[in-house]
Amino acid sequence: MSDAKPKAAVVLALARAEAGAVFHELQRRADAAEADAMRLRALLIRRDTEIAQLRDELRLLHVETPDLRTRLELVRENRRQAEQLVALRRALGGGAWRAEARVRPAFGT
Repeated sequence: MSDAKPKAAVVLALARAEAGAVFHELQRRADAAEADAMRLRALLIRRDTEIAQLRDELRLLHVETPDLRTRLELVRENRRQAEQLVALRRALGGGAWRAEARVRPAFGT
């Protein structure tokens, strides 16, 4: 029976060592998760700050240039028409429109 106490002490010591190792691993993972969460919070704060600054700049542009929306719409329409013109020129056969332009006299000459 005296042999049971040393065995129990050994088992208890092994269990404590294993529990301690598990605890330290869990603590390490929790610390890593907390560090990752802080890094992600910092990224969100930076992103939100940049968005707020861009919104402020846009508001300022709208105040300084009241017709900015109209200008932007004109730019979009201009781009759309330029793309359509390129598509139409390609449909004409690539370089055919260039040859016609060289033969025709320019307006006002």
